[in-house]
Amino acid sequence: MMMKPNKPTPVNPPKPLHLGTHIDDLEKLYMKLPADIRDRELDLICRSAKKLIEQSDRYYLEKDEEQAYVGYMRLMNLVQTIRQNKEYARKKQMVTKLLGTQADFNRIFTKLNLLKTSLEERYREQALRKAGATPSITVVTNSERNQATPTVTTHFIGNRQAITAKELHDVMNDPRVSLLIMDCRSAKDFEESHLRYSYLVNVPEHLLVAGMTAGKINHALPPESRILWSNRMVKEHVVLMDWNTSGNPVKDTPIYVLNYILCHYDQDIEDTKIIRLDGGYESFLLYYPAACTNPNYCPPLALYTASENIDDIEYPNINDIPMKEESFSKRGFKPTIDRSSKVAAVSLYQARQKPLEDILVEHEQILDKSKQNALDIINTETELQNLEQQEPSDAGLDETQESLLFEVMQLKDRQRDYEAEKARILEEEESYKEMEKEKQERGERISTEQAERLEREAYERRLLEKEREQRELEEKCQRLAREREAKLALAREQKRHLKENVPEGPKSYPDQQLAHVATTNSMPLFDRSAKPLADHNHNVRTTSDLDVVQRDFAPVYGNVGRGLTGLKNLGNTCYMNSILQCLSNTYFLNEFFHDASFKMRLNRNNKTQGKIGEEVAAVIKALWTGQYKCIASKNLRYVVGQYERQFGGIEQQDSHEFLTILMDWLHSDLQTIQMQISTSLDQLPPSEKAWIEHFKGKGSYISELFYGQIKSTVKCTRCHNESATYESFSNLSLELPQDSNICYLENCLDMYFNGEEVRGWHCPKCKSNQDAIKKLDISRLPSIMVIHFKRFYADPETAATIYRKKQTLVKFPLNDLNMTRYLARTEVNRNKRLTTFRYHLYGVSNHYGSMESGHYTAFCLNNIHQKWFKFDDYNVSSIDASDVQASAAYILFYSCLPDRPQSDVR
Repeated sequence: MMMKPNKPTPVNPPKPLHLGTHIDDLEKLYMKLPADIRDRELDLICRSAKKLIEQSDRYYLEKDEEQAYVGYMRLMNLVQTIRQNKEYARKKQMVTKLLGTQADFNRIFTKLNLLKTSLEERYREQALRKAGATPSITVVTNSERNQATPTVTTHFIGNRQAITAKELHDVMNDPRVSLLIMDCRSAKDFEESHLRYSYLVNVPEHLLVAGMTAGKINHALPPESRILWSNRMVKEHVVLMDWNTSGNPVKDTPIYVLNYILCHYDQDIEDTKIIRLDGGYESFLLYYPAACTNPNYCPPLALYTASENIDDIEYPNINDIPMKEESFSKRGFKPTIDRSSKVAAVSLYQARQKPLEDILVEHEQILDKSKQNALDIINTETELQNLEQQEPSDAGLDETQESLLFEVMQLKDRQRDYEAEKARILEEEESYKEMEKEKQERGERISTEQAERLEREAYERRLLEKEREQRELEEKCQRLAREREAKLALAREQKRHLKENVPEGPKSYPDQQLAHVATTNSMPLFDRSAKPLADHNHNVRTTSDLDVVQRDFAPVYGNVGRGLTGLKNLGNTCYMNSILQCLSNTYFLNEFFHDASFKMRLNRNNKTQGKIGEEVAAVIKALWTGQYKCIASKNLRYVVGQYERQFGGIEQQDSHEFLTILMDWLHSDLQTIQMQISTSLDQLPPSEKAWIEHFKGKGSYISELFYGQIKSTVKCTRCHNESATYESFSNLSLELPQDSNICYLENCLDMYFNGEEVRGWHCPKCKSNQDAIKKLDISRLPSIMVIHFKRFYADPETAATIYRKKQTLVKFPLNDLNMTRYLARTEVNRNKRLTTFRYHLYGVSNHYGSMESGHYTAFCLNNIHQKWFKFDDYNVSSIDASDVQASAAYILFYSCLPDRPQSDVR
């Protein structure tokens, strides 16, 4: 019997290409998701994702490779949205049940890899056919592929932290190894030359700074990189690579930060092994140039070297140390006029070529603003007088009266700023005129035409007329203020008389109304808090569900923009409201508190038991719903008052003191991150050892964002021996000039960091007391730089301790604050990443009035609208960026993180 040969089993060919001519054409299809997808319920999104899986699987079986590829890629995009949903942490089991486990997604990624390889080959063949060429097809069987590929198991790393270039090359060619490579060099270097590997994503070094999280990196990456970045959730191994790091990476370098982010701020890769490429891309390029896109590209000069290789001497020459007395001898970011040197004034104006006409125009603009401001003061004062004459039957009179009083304070502060600006301009005018006079005496000609001189004289006459009008308005303002003060004195006398003659008992409403009469010299205490708060800590609270705490925000409903909700004043709590609004507009902190996973970071074993962090997060989330015009932070105030009694009352407090204590509380509430120590403490650099000891080996997201470190160097003037100590800080407190109406932020920074003489310092080398110079430098830059101005001081001229306020107008930059010059020379390498970006201002806590009578507001840059807004308790209004600089500025909030559109980041 003759056996018939077996016929080969027919294989269904893939369906013809019909969606594009290149793999990039498919990106436009899979990146499209509904605009409202983020606002939908998590259950609905998951059901949509499940249908997408079923549909993509059907396309895959039908050999419609393009539709299957688009479907699976769209699924990956949708999974990212699901993981960012606020309900994801709570409903993770439901999501897994609907969409499958990590093993299921591993199979999807395998399909995606096969589809991408097949489609790229088919698109190439299609292009060749259209060009009239014959494609050459090489068929490689599985057995041949296995013989050509080294046999490497997925356990090739074990417990090692690094991999060699040879090992990486081997596993890149082994299809059985589940691997993703992250290249953390700059985007430019990556574009010029990178590995030839499908699962390779560039995480640019400028994103890798303290305070970054995996979610924020995902947002900052371009769309084509986000899908590759999401592969970290299903890959068994992630290899990190920079240019040339060998051994343990230097702290705060990009590869160190990326490793830290993946280990501490990425909940999606709990089972993924993180490995570093020893020797970096430079090593791989040396051994396997053919596996790189551009073997001829040269690496940059090494930026990061171990701190031990740097000279430990901070100031080799003691004469190089600038002294504090030089701090206010020069301006900051704006040139000034040296009144003592007429030659200097001439050269300055020759260099600037700023004609007197420009100065006069600026003078006129200031006068116009000052005149309008004086009219606003008069109108507000008149409105206050009208309110005082009304019967106290309206419960809202107190609130309106207080609001008008605060407005008068702010207008008067602004008027003071205009006077300071006008004085500066008058000084420039006088110096320019002196220069002209000198040139005329030398027979030189200033004006080219006589008409210019006549026009200028006419301009000056107009300015004199405007100044006369302004003086009249100011006199009227002062008269109104005196009248209001006289009425207040009469009201006080009436109240004193009533107290002496009326029996003890409940105070009548008229007496309370008299106590609330507004004044510019005495701050009324408006206690508008509702009933005493119940002890909300007695509510049911479990570690598995922290949202069961019942919070009474007492909201006033109204659709406003996100982040534009005001805070009610609960009895002189404007100091607290001002700080909360600045923290609310700290973009990275805001994002952290909006992520449900932050609750996993709460420390329940400290003094405040995580309650402060929990309540601050609740307030910030309520401020960003966009559903309320204003809310009340009752629970937060109550909890804060439990741990610091002064903040629980209705007395006015200092916003800087509140911020400093709040930062310590928040750090303690979130201090759950174990610091990575690769060696013993004694072998660490002194700055690193001091940092770890200060935080007791445990960090927090707050310490990564807000805390920096100061290096204090004392140098002996006799033997030049140096001694250094280190101290951590969450804000810098800067001195202001004693008798100056205007100065620049750089002057204040110089005053803080410049050297000062120390008498009788015991030199360890001389073994005796010697004169020395003490100098401060920054050894660790924070991502968020908080700067406080010391405006309040004890008046030395008074017998009793009386505090005064410095009303100095500090000119500070809104962008490009450069802190590089204040870095310790021995610590420059560690701060390389933060010096890539200049600091930009995003928040200001303002104080208006005096020590006895004051009010706090906040100016904040809204990240969504990219506009400045004024937060005055429950009132929120937009302001112009030019109005942010004011003498009321008390605390500045700067950020060097890329939380603005990339076009704005420098």
